[in-house]
Amino acid sequence: MTQVISKSDLMVWLGRLSESHRLIAPVDEAGVTLFQKVSKVEDIALDFTNTVLSPKEWFFPATETLFSVEKKDGGIELVPNEDVEESVIFGVRPCDALGIALLDKPFLNEPADALYGRHRDKTTLIGLSCSEARPECFCTSMGTAPNDPANVDVLLTEVADGYIVDAVTDKGKAIVPQDLLKESDVTAPPPPSMETVPVEGIEEAMSQSFDDPYWERLADRCLHCKLCAYVCPICYCFDVRDYNDKGKVQRVRSWESCQSSGFTTIAGGYDRRAGKGPHLRQRFGHKLLYFPREFGSAACTGCGRCVKVCPVNVDIREVIADVQDLGGTSGQQ
Repeated sequence: MTQVISKSDLMVWLGRLSESHRLIAPVDEAGVTLFQKVSKVEDIALDFTNTVLSPKEWFFPATETLFSVEKKDGGIELVPNEDVEESVIFGVRPCDALGIALLDKPFLNEPADALYGRHRDKTTLIGLSCSEARPECFCTSMGTAPNDPANVDVLLTEVADGYIVDAVTDKGKAIVPQDLLKESDVTAPPPPSMETVPVEGIEEAMSQSFDDPYWERLADRCLHCKLCAYVCPICYCFDVRDYNDKGKVQRVRSWESCQSSGFTTIAGGYDRRAGKGPHLRQRFGHKLLYFPREFGSAACTGCGRCVKVCPVNVDIREVIADVQDLGGTSGQQ
């Protein structure tokens, strides 16, 4: 038998959670679905394929104060940002849950990022299986699946009677409303299928094609608009600046992108990656070569957001296939 919650009782459960936690969920804003803090469960969108932005920003915000430097008792005190609420994020797709798990690797690797760690510790993820795949989706090639429970605390799968409820972790079990669940013999529908991308051997192929003119040709199309980095669930480049406000200095971290002009400029004004080709190669090199060598897996979840938003149709699936051909490793899967 399977535990199921009806759609009406799901709203009751989410209403309870909004009273005890900061509830973050998909919300439709003028036809754009985004993860936002909600106070009324009626605002939550259930009928969506995926959000425009991943929930990454609730762990690694676009702009966040790391700490403040304040004058106290005749001296100077560093005051860390500890303004982190107990939160529940509802509606996380498995690809985005994988993205958060991959972000854990650089942020929680010693020396760990304390502020990111607090966000993770205080957040419970309620995942939502995908009932359909978008044309740009390829998550099954990147180590996850539309119904993957591996990186969430609770996974919901839509069925005719409501949602199958699978409490995956202790954090998940602690918030599941046993009084609202019913036993059912319903079975989960099969996950949607999607295209297969040839990722086997991509590290070696990237290494072999590192100096190939391909990157300059590809970069001729790139506008360096940085949309790909900002919609990506895993991109985590950032800039740090200090701001003085009425005698209090705040150190602020903000999203950046390796596609920014001068991103690798060092002391003396030397840009180690001058030119569009090396900058664009860095994006794919980080995802498909450097991150796998350091952390054991590609820095891509197959969500396809970068494919969807790119104004000049730079498609990571095509880049992977092209690099496999350049490196002579295609067909190894």
